[in-house]
Amino acid sequence: MKNWLINYRWHIISWATFILYEYVLISFILKISTPILNYCIHYIINITLFYIHAELVLGKSLKPQKPVYLSIIIFTVLEVFLHTVIAYLANRFLSKTATLSVGKLTIIDWKYMFVTMWRGIYFLLFSTAYYFIKSYIQQKQRTVDLEKEAIEEMLKQKQTTLELANAKNAYLKAQINPHFLFNTLTYIYNSTHKSEPRAAEAVRYLSKLMRYALECEHGPEIMPLEAEIRQVENLLLLSRIKQPDLFIDFNYDQKTESTEVIPLLLLSLTENMVKHGNLSQPEDPGKIIVKLQQGLFSIQTSNLINTGLNDTGFHTGLENIRQRLFHTYAEKAELSAGTKGKYFEVLITINLANTQ
Repeated sequence: MKNWLINYRWHIISWATFILYEYVLISFILKISTPILNYCIHYIINITLFYIHAELVLGKSLKPQKPVYLSIIIFTVLEVFLHTVIAYLANRFLSKTATLSVGKLTIIDWKYMFVTMWRGIYFLLFSTAYYFIKSYIQQKQRTVDLEKEAIEEMLKQKQTTLELANAKNAYLKAQINPHFLFNTLTYIYNSTHKSEPRAAEAVRYLSKLMRYALECEHGPEIMPLEAEIRQVENLLLLSRIKQPDLFIDFNYDQKTESTEVIPLLLLSLTENMVKHGNLSQPEDPGKIIVKLQQGLFSIQTSNLINTGLNDTGFHTGLENIRQRLFHTYAEKAELSAGTKGKYFEVLITINLANTQ
């Protein structure tokens, strides 16, 4: 009952307002006194006619697939006739002012019949307007729902593309034919760069990162840092496609670009910052500083701690970097990491003075 009242509350309010308006008009302005029971019976008849016409006659006859206009005409005439007869009989039962003689109606009866007929037509017009307004609102809502579904589907497609763009460089160790992989990425880019430019850009940056990672996988053990600096910039551009409010200050000395170190140090630290750090505060961004001073090469990162986030993967990544550093540089390289107040900081130092 409660749900019914909620669903039809505006119907109840509208009818109550309309009935009050007519009651005030008839009783206080036109000075016509009518028993309250007469009002109730006639409004029940009129409101019933209203909903029968809107929900049954128009609702069934004006189906989008096959509207039947002849049925509307026939049923409308029948409705007017039945309404007139029922309203007349109700009034005859409730009042002695209108009488029905055997054989034919008196002049007073005919006048009342025409007034009642017009009253029925009056409510049918209201009912028709209600039906078309209701149909318009329903159609508009269906359009909104379809647009919403289309937007959700588009967002799902974008999410799928961006999830692909977040694949880590380590995945490239899987046995995938690189030629096939890059042809596929090129196809995705060519297919989406006009319709979905942001997704296409994500694929383009991902392709560059994966190509670099493959080159590192099969290339020399030590490489100039310049290429990796470019890939860090690509990674940040890629990440901002998915997370626009990502703030990292990336600073490096120009002379570090020619410094030869083991690859994927800088890129791995940046990827871990993006994944695990809180980089959403423009006034307190993450920081990446790369320096080379008197043969001492260093990478320092600092970012706000993302509280409540499981950072197990971050520690695993750091341990892998520590092992690679030890394998290549032994005691000449150090890695320190830990929290300092509300920040998580990582410092890698490599003494290159005697390794170049």
